[in-house]
Amino acid sequence: MSDQKNECGCVSSDLLLKLLEQNNQLINQVAQVIQINNEQNAQINELLIQLEGGEDDEPKKPQYLDG
Repeated sequence: MSDQKNECGCVSSDLLLKLLEQNNQLINQVAQVIQINNEQNAQINELLIQLEGGEDDEPKKPQYLDG
């Protein structure tokens, strides 16, 4: 019985380790997506600034996206 408990503990530890590794990979992927999103928001903000510069007749209002 003790051997069986040890075996289950090892299997559980291995599964937990694999889950933690996958979780870390997902966290890294999400961080990359956030970085890409921030870069895209910065590009959009630059385009909005350029558009605002071409509209001198209308009052300026901020249209920035939060990153």
